Parts: sequence; structure tokens; C-alpha cells
Amino acid sequence: MADLGVTFAGLRLKNPLIAAAGPIAASVEMVNRLADAGVAAVVMKTGFRRVEYERWVGRKGIFPYKPVYKYQGLHRGRLLSLPTLAELPAEDMARRIEGMKRTGIPVIGSVMGLSVEGYRRSAQLLAEAGADAIEIDLCCTIPEFTTLYPMAGQNVNFHPKLYAKIVRAVKRAVSIPVGVKSTVSLYLYAKVLEGLVRSKVRNALPEFVTLVGQLDQNPGVDLDRLRPLVPHIPTFGWQGSLAPLTYSALATFSSTLGTDRPQLSASGGIRDHKGALTAIALGATTVQLQTAVLDKGVEVVSRILRSLEEHLDARGIVRLESIIGAASREYIPAMVLGRFMRERDVLFGRMYAALRAEGCNGCGLCEIVCTERAIAMVEGKPVVERAKCRACNLCVLKCAPGALYLENFALLEELAEHFKDTEEMRSFREFMGKERISWWDLIRLPGELKAWGLAP
Repeated sequence: MADLGVTFAGLRLKNPLIAAAGPIAASVEMVNRLADAGVAAVVMKTGFRRVEYERWVGRKGIFPYKPVYKYQGLHRGRLLSLPTLAELPAEDMARRIEGMKRTGIPVIGSVMGLSVEGYRRSAQLLAEAGADAIEIDLCCTIPEFTTLYPMAGQNVNFHPKLYAKIVRAVKRAVSIPVGVKSTVSLYLYAKVLEGLVRSKVRNALPEFVTLVGQLDQNPGVDLDRLRPLVPHIPTFGWQGSLAPLTYSALATFSSTLGTDRPQLSASGGIRDHKGALTAIALGATTVQLQTAVLDKGVEVVSRILRSLEEHLDARGIVRLESIIGAASREYIPAMVLGRFMRERDVLFGRMYAALRAEGCNGCGLCEIVCTERAIAMVEGKPVVERAKCRACNLCVLKCAPGALYLENFALLEELAEHFKDTEEMRSFREFMGKERISWWDLIRLPGELKAWGLAP
């Protein structure tokens, strides 16, 4: 039987499934049920300090805080709105930790603040109460935070210096592992990445980063071969559910950061063992569940674990940890993706769709889908006008009998291999791998950030 155990932020977990911050992790009773179902750890519902909670809501004596609604909709497993904030302040949430820890699984405290001191003190309260780790919530998108509280939730991701300041303050306040939960997208990842670099500069790199995808979607992984369905580029504008957004965030970060420091955790839309395996193959050490439990009950946890074991056993995979990041290794690091995309254009005219000697059934679909009008059916067979073909690969993907292919595709492979190990990536990884940051590193940082594409 495959070993599902993972080491995450210094904690040895029996499997990669964690209950995410939210209503399923708010009470001792619910955590007991989750532990019985098989989760390896739990992230408590996010808490403020009492004074900041009252400042946010705008009145005192509000506890327990009961908003008019918690969910806008849970339709076909898609949660449209879910406040993850606790109904009690951090001071009261801390009192629940002792009961939660009796389950025998690690308890991770989740904190948010309206100030640096709010984050620091909330983390300290939970650590003193016995939390095994802290997750800083820079993910929440409550509307009033966007306009009224620049230090709350995902707003912080737009300000790398503030990001690093909060992480450092929390790490100095506690002696347990610290992670950050961020909402990221193709348009925001560079800011979060710069925040991690600046945290490294302060010798305060978080032990883990929990990623919640937004906007851009990755199509996933071939789970038999553990390779991405579309290689090289980690993020796409595909339509679908929340899970592909999370896959995109994972692929973007793991292709640049790797999977060790900080470790990555996936949160958002994952509902079954295939989603969990996809996230792990794209670089996640752990997978956080919320909507799946709300939609299907705690029993979904045991079903996912059972299916994970069966999947790994059927393929002779002895240890789950051995496949962490297996698919992300094929991606070009997101940090140099822009340069790759520019240089890829030099292949125009040299790489083009072509017809194999056999296999075409004359359906004409390739001519229909070609957006460049580069294909014409002649006597029942496609003829490609090379000067028009942009090697978009659409006709190849749509050809059911596999009669079309891209001629000179090896040229693209060679270019991609070059960008997987550029001078910029080597210097970035060397920097992030240092045990301590020196004064010389600080002097060089502005120039390095520009070389890495993380600053104007």
C-alpha cells in the first residue's frame, strides 16, 4: 500500500489532506469529525483581535458575530461566496485550540489584521494557546477590505514591502512554522513573488505558501504520465471551475520557486482524488479542502484518501512525496516566460502543421477550425499553406485520427529547454537558497529585482 505521508512546514502528516480555513474548521466538534474522516491537519477559521474585529464591523458588543448570510450559493459544488472569518475574535478562537488538538492532528491557526500589530498579536495569541503553525490570511476578498483597509486580506499582495513586513513581524512573534495564504493570478504573481524575495531579504521567508488561484486556469495533468496536458506554459485563459485556477497558481509558483522553500499548499475547488493528484504533481505538498466537504459531507475525505491509495498502487508508486512537482518540471519558469513568448515568434514560418502519410479520414474539421485560413481541403485531403500557418496547434488537437502534426516541433522544444535554465533563473534560485542574506545582497537587490523582472 502506498505511503501517503508528507512532511509539511516541519510537520509530519499522515496524508496531504488538510481542512481549509472556513466553517468546517470553526468548532471542536467539526474538527473531531474531520479527524475521524482522515484529514491530516486543520486550519482554523480566520480570526482578528477583538479590537480590530470591532473596528471592522463598526460597533462593540458584537460577539458572536452572525452575518445575515454566509453563502450566496453552493450550486453543483461551486461555492459562490464564503466568508472564512470566525464569528469570534482571535482571543476566543484561541480557547478552542486545546479541544481541537485532542484529535491528535496538527492545528494551524489562521490570522488576519487591519494593521501589522494586528497580525502579530493574533498569531502570538494562537501560538501561545498551542497552535502547531500559523497561516497568514492574505486571501480574503471581503468587499469593504478592498476600499477601507489596505492591510487586510488580499490587498497586501499588491504591496511587496508590506507583505514582507507582516511576515517578518509574525515570524518574530512566534517560534512555530509560518505560512502565507494568497490569492494569485497571472497579473499578481510577480507582486507575491517579490513579497517572498523581500521576506527572504529580512531572513523571514515563510515555511509554506497556500495558493488560491484567480482568473487564469491551467488545464491540468495527464495523471498516468504525470505530465502537463499542455507543456511549457503554466497558465492559460481556459474556462472551467475553480480548481484549474489553483492549478495555474501552483504551476506558476513551482516552476519558479521549486517545491521546497517555501513549500506550496493548494486551496480552491479540489473535490476528488484526481484534483488532489493534479495539485500535487504541479507542486503542492498538501491540499486544502473546504467546498467539497460542505457539498458532500466529511465522508468525502475518506473517499479521496482511498482513491489516492488505489491510484498510486495501480501505478506502482510507493511514496506520494515522490511525485510532488513531477509535472511542474516541464514548465518554463514563469519569471522568464515573457521573454520565451517573444523569442518563440522567430519560429514563425519554420514550424507549421503537416499531414502524415496515413490516417486522414477527410472530415475537413481542420479547415473549419483554422483561424488563419491556412488549410484547404483538396480532393478530400488537407493542404497547408505554410506561409499562413502560425503553428497554433489547434488543428492538431482537433484531428481525431491524429493525422496532423507540427513539423519542426523540436525547434520549440529546444527553445523551451534553454529557458528552463537561464542565467536569471540560476541567480534567483541561488539567492533564494541562501541560508542568510548579507549586506552585499541588500546592496545588489534593486538591480537583481529588475534582472528577475520583479520590479520596473
